[in-house]
Amino acid sequence: MQSRNGIFASALIVFAAVAAIAVFAVMQPADAQNDIRTEAGLETTVARVQTVSDTADLAGELRYQGAVDFAHRVDPEEVTIESQVPVATTPAQTGPGAGVGAGTAQEPQFETVFTTTLQPSSRTITGLPARGQTILFSEVLYETDSTPVILAPGEVAAWRTMTVGTTGEDVAQLQRFLVTAGFADSTLVDDGVWASSTTTAVQAWQEGTGQSISSSVELGDIWFAPTPVRITDVSATVGIVVADGDTVFSYTSTERAVEATVSELPEGLLDADVLTARLPDGSTTVATLRSVRGTEEGFDLILDVDLSSADIAATNGLEVTISWVTSELVDALTLPPEAIRRMEDGRYVVDVLEGGDLRAIEVEVLGQAGRVVAVAGIDEVQLVVIP
Repeated sequence: MQSRNGIFASALIVFAAVAAIAVFAVMQPADAQNDIRTEAGLETTVARVQTVSDTADLAGELRYQGAVDFAHRVDPEEVTIESQVPVATTPAQTGPGAGVGAGTAQEPQFETVFTTTLQPSSRTITGLPARGQTILFSEVLYETDSTPVILAPGEVAAWRTMTVGTTGEDVAQLQRFLVTAGFADSTLVDDGVWASSTTTAVQAWQEGTGQSISSSVELGDIWFAPTPVRITDVSATVGIVVADGDTVFSYTSTERAVEATVSELPEGLLDADVLTARLPDGSTTVATLRSVRGTEEGFDLILDVDLSSADIAATNGLEVTISWVTSELVDALTLPPEAIRRMEDGRYVVDVLEGGDLRAIEVEVLGQAGRVVAVAGIDEVQLVVIP
């Protein structure tokens, strides 16, 4: 066994030999590291197995999605216009042989003509939602001429009057709504074809919601949206007259998502297996990257988050932090980076203290995370000298 002075001498020889060699070091935030202590006058650490990870963060804002400026819709009205149209007459005869009254001009003749044309229609606002109000499916969005406009689920906008013989996805949406709202049973098939069974269900719906009973759903009687809506602003007032296309109010969906704008895509975001969101109430939940849209300034990101178990105020712009793992060492034998020396030939070695002897052992560097480096080539709990 070497004496204490012998150990110091050996250490000085080893350290002097590598004085000009760069030390392998990675400066990372300290979230896990090996204990460092003094042994026989040398600063040492113990190789130990642990799981360590590096994470990245992204700051975003929780915002309601699907902003819409809602415009009043109504079909144009058929208007019959009466007009007088001149009728061609036979010119009066003149000259020899002309009869009595020859040369006298005849009175112009006209006939009445009726022309049907379409003109913009208008309605009077008789009921409006309140700012901040949430409107669910089957509830009234607003009223015109004391007739309610009903919100129903659907991806296709209500863009026309639907009646007997009309076909399309908007009709199928209407049929599904009538069944789920209880105005028809399951025998009404959502085939997108308006037949007599659809008329029966529509009339039951119209009667149940205080509308005029007819065999059609006129443009503006119903409004389809993917989710219930949240009123953000009301631009109209009760009593004003609105025409087709006039903005009445603005709304968003009741769905919220995290929005973030970045100049460059953060490292590892697109490849991350798990994204975690820290919500304003301090809880965490899983996040999912919904979309990435390139802009002139960088990228706009939208991430979906599960808010079902969170207590979050109904406010736009609340801060949310998204985090994910960029690198990870799982059950790896680790050392602090300053314990590893890189030789001129590219090999990595560590100085192991065994029974008072100092021995250089070659190791393989497997990766890094946090404040440690994963290695292979030494045993766990071996005492390693820090140069």
